[in-house]
Amino acid sequence: MAADQDLHAGLCRTCGEPVHEHDRFCEECGRPDPTTAPPSAAPLNGVPLRAADSPGLGSERAVCADCGGGDVGTDGYCGQCGLRQPTGREHVEAELGGFAAAVSDRGLRRGRNEDAFALAPLPNGACAVVCDGVATAPGSEEASRLAADAAAAVLAGRVARGTDPRDATREAVERAAEIVTRLAASPESAPACTFVSAVVDGPDVTVGWVGDSRAYWLSAGGSCMLTRDDSWAVEMVERGEMSAADAWADRRAHLLTAWLGADAGPVEPRLAAFRPAAPGLVLLCSDGLWNHLPGAAELAAVALHAADGPRGAARRLLRAALDAGGHDNVTVAVIPCPPPDTSREPGR
Repeated sequence: MAADQDLHAGLCRTCGEPVHEHDRFCEECGRPDPTTAPPSAAPLNGVPLRAADSPGLGSERAVCADCGGGDVGTDGYCGQCGLRQPTGREHVEAELGGFAAAVSDRGLRRGRNEDAFALAPLPNGACAVVCDGVATAPGSEEASRLAADAAAAVLAGRVARGTDPRDATREAVERAAEIVTRLAASPESAPACTFVSAVVDGPDVTVGWVGDSRAYWLSAGGSCMLTRDDSWAVEMVERGEMSAADAWADRRAHLLTAWLGADAGPVEPRLAAFRPAAPGLVLLCSDGLWNHLPGAAELAAVALHAADGPRGAARRLLRAALDAGGHDNVTVAVIPCPPPDTSREPGR
């Protein structure tokens, strides 16, 4: 469909609006050269290849990575052995110097990775977005990737221009929701994903979320969860209709009450902002991590107390989830606060 083609052409680095490859200006915000960003400003999602460039996904007669047959279709499956070809998203990592890092992994039980993340530098820190594609909705792998990229572009552009991070977060969620909605062939066949973002701007932290992807504050002086899941279990507990133990044991516990997608209705992100009293880490993650380590103290015990920076913390958290069973896709993004050195530009 035409809207899908536009999305693949590129995203404006200022407002996240889809643009064509050769556009000189973004029609939405007027930015010149909208898809040409310097390395220090370009959002990083860690994905080495676009789907159309990945082995087996860009050619009608690509060679299968398993059996060597030459009958891999554009859907990514081998016509001879049936293997779904690697997309480059099975395990991905990205880092903005010491300002932020993220890792995403397929996990041990899933055939593909429907999580996505994006990182972007800010004049006095960094921002990150994590999206988790809803497995029961078609096309959610692409939805999570496009939503994360668009939201990070909006956050970076708005905050760099002086927009309050809370307002920038609302605009980022709105843009991500628009893009995911456009992917739907019909309301009955609508891709969907969750959303969580963090902006670390100097000493201040702002998080926003829709769904059950989470944000935590991890510090030697005390750790806590910053978000509240948009889920059936949380809603039942807050209404006083069930105890926490009974709600989380119910088979409906993880049903989402809010998400991004054409069937989601109006989306209003939840926000939290604070200034930490001591240094620590902002952690964003999909439920592939917190299902195994839901407590902030548990996460802090894994992530803190090492000198290998945010990338090391992200890798340790991923390893903890995999060692605990790795039942789902796992995505982790880590941003130190305060930033390591606000006198220099992230990534340089």
